[in-house]
Amino acid sequence: MNAETERLSKKITPERLLKMKRVLEMRTRKICVVLEDVFQPHNAAAVLRNCDAFGIQDAYFIENRYIQRISSNVDAGASKWLTIRRFVSGEAVLPRNGISHSGPLPSAVEENTLRALRHIRQKGYSIAVSTLRAGALSLDEIPADRPVALLMGTERAGASQAAHSQADFFFSVKMSGFVQSFNLSVFSALCLDNLTKRMRALDDTWRLSDSEKEELLFEWLSSSCRGFESQP
Repeated sequence: MNAETERLSKKITPERLLKMKRVLEMRTRKICVVLEDVFQPHNAAAVLRNCDAFGIQDAYFIENRYIQRISSNVDAGASKWLTIRRFVSGEAVLPRNGISHSGPLPSAVEENTLRALRHIRQKGYSIAVSTLRAGALSLDEIPADRPVALLMGTERAGASQAAHSQADFFFSVKMSGFVQSFNLSVFSALCLDNLTKRMRALDDTWRLSDSEKEELLFEWLSSSCRGFESQP
């Protein structure tokens, strides 16, 4: 622990510090979650809560048509512990009640998805896109031995054509009833439960490096101390 991290750690309770360190031991960057144009803010917040619960550190928002505003009531504060990167197109606006758009994206907006996925691929991830198209892999067939970015598209239309064009894998969850899909929160939980279990069973390469843990601990301590200072 460097000097500044140690100084900050003295401002919180030993129990709080211990919990942060325990959480860091289960954090991973071998899997990340990518949400493309999710329309309902509570859905995005619920997915972030799932990320925290399953130890996923990184989440990406691709905001082509809709700007995300995360509800702290739904995510239970999970977002403050995650590393979130946003890619926002010039056309993105706040969603209006009950109104969503469908159909192909304009090419200038589609470029936002391509830009995001190029960035994510440069981080070393294979891109797995959720789809309802034929020939998709099951969850058990998604490779767990390499970094994987799980992309989930907008609630009504699913992932864009741009996202499909960049996929290394397509995946879906087979349904046995009349509905064709789970809601986004349940779907993301099923995906993360399956993939994190298989990933952790293989080896320890999913764990954060010591430097990554040190960096995140410093960020968490800084955020916690700012929160204390802002309280009346």
